[in-house]
Amino acid sequence: MAARLLPEPVQMPIATLYLFCRRVDSIADQSVLEVGATAALDELLALKDNLDATLAGRPPDQFMWQRLHEVHASFPLHKEPLYELIDGASWDLNDRPIQTQDDLIAYSNLVGGSIGAMMLPFLLERPDDRSRAEPAARALGIAMQITNILRDVGEDHRLLGRCYLPLEALSDYDLQMETLTTPLPVSYAVLLESLMTRAEDLYDDGLAGIDMLPWRMQMGIRAAARMYREIMNEVRARGYDNLNHRAVVPRWRKSTLVLFDTFERRKQRLMQQYTPTTE
Repeated sequence: MAARLLPEPVQMPIATLYLFCRRVDSIADQSVLEVGATAALDELLALKDNLDATLAGRPPDQFMWQRLHEVHASFPLHKEPLYELIDGASWDLNDRPIQTQDDLIAYSNLVGGSIGAMMLPFLLERPDDRSRAEPAARALGIAMQITNILRDVGEDHRLLGRCYLPLEALSDYDLQMETLTTPLPVSYAVLLESLMTRAEDLYDDGLAGIDMLPWRMQMGIRAAARMYREIMNEVRARGYDNLNHRAVVPRWRKSTLVLFDTFERRKQRLMQQYTPTTE
């Protein structure tokens, strides 16, 4: 929805990049269920080889790679974030745990911050602005990935056997994913709020950087950030039950957020209805 607010010349190139990202994601989240982790890692290695060839000007004779080659010719892509995304999928397939909040940020940078960095060739008028814009772009991508994690806790654990909530934080609150049931303990809401606070700080950093973009790019990126951030309010609205409910922002609210940033006001109202406390 937010992509439609970007200038038309960049919409299809961004859609092509999205197709690549979804392909990497599907290996980590779907192929692993169908063929197992070892075969999925082989798929990931083959994808990396195809990316190497595409960036070198020798794309395989497949739609996605041909289109990515065309995009790369028009909007030279930065290689590092493309490979970082693959490293993030490898983290998943090797079943590497998220032990600490630093691990959470590192993982979220690989699979979310990388996408913020990938987007810059489509958004900036001058390539020299990349170094100045990239920290904010990565902050926004990391914030969005943490939001994804907060939205999908139940699905990730139930379908993939994964937990992206830092294990040390769970232990600090005397929580275990295997024994969490509804009604959820108040300490679980406290834990989620601590991660939401971290994400909100990163959203602030990312949103502040949008002013560095050309004005015609700003509305689409700002809208995407607001829509994604609102997912955290939807988690709050469901009493922090992200084990049984996947928080979704309705289309009418997304449309409102394009014009009005109502996040903080709604957050305060929701937290007055349910104020987590450790007491």
